[in-house]
Amino acid sequence: MSKFQDCIVSYVDLNNVKKVLGNRSREGIRIMRNLHKLVSKHAHNLTAHEEVSFWQDSVLLLAFVDTTKASFRRAMRDVKVLKGVINALHPCHVVCVKGQSFPAPSNGGMNNKPRVIHLSASSLAFSNCFKVEDRLKRRKADWYIDSRIVAKISPRKADAIKPVKLLPGNISRAIHIFHGSFVD
Repeated sequence: MSKFQDCIVSYVDLNNVKKVLGNRSREGIRIMRNLHKLVSKHAHNLTAHEEVSFWQDSVLLLAFVDTTKASFRRAMRDVKVLKGVINALHPCHVVCVKGQSFPAPSNGGMNNKPRVIHLSASSLAFSNCFKVEDRLKRRKADWYIDSRIVAKISPRKADAIKPVKLLPGNISRAIHIFHGSFVD
C-alpha cells in the first residue's frame, strides 16, 4: 500500500477485565487467553477486514471502505458478528471510527531482526478510538460509532449522540451511542 486509504478502524475492548485481574487474577488471565483463541479462530470469517490484531483484552480491526454504503455495511456486519462471539465469552464494547490508514513504510533494507510489525490501522482513527472511549466510557454502552459510518449504514436510532473532538485538528464529530445492537 503506497497511499492513504479510507477505512473503518474498530476497537473491541472487554469490559472490566482490569477489575477481574485485581480481584481474581487467574480468571482475568483465562478470559484474555480465551479472547485470543476466539479471535484467532474467527478472524478468517471477517471477509471485509484486512487486519485483525489483538493484545491483552482488546482487538483492533481494519476494514478498507470505498464510497459505497455496501462496503461500510460489510465491514460493520463483520464487527457485529465478532462482537457477538466475544460477548459470549465476556461483555465488551466497540468503538468504530472512519479514517485513513497510514501507508506501510518501505523496507529500507532491514534484515527483519527484530521482527517489525506495521499495523495499517495505526492511523489517527486508532488514536480517535481511544479518545472516544475515554470521553464516553462512563455511558457503559455497547457501541460508539462515528457519524461518518452511521451515515452509510442506516442503523436504528441511537440512544444518545455526543460530540467528541477527534484528530487531526480536534474537529468535533458526532458519536452515536447504542446500548444493545445498532441494528433492530
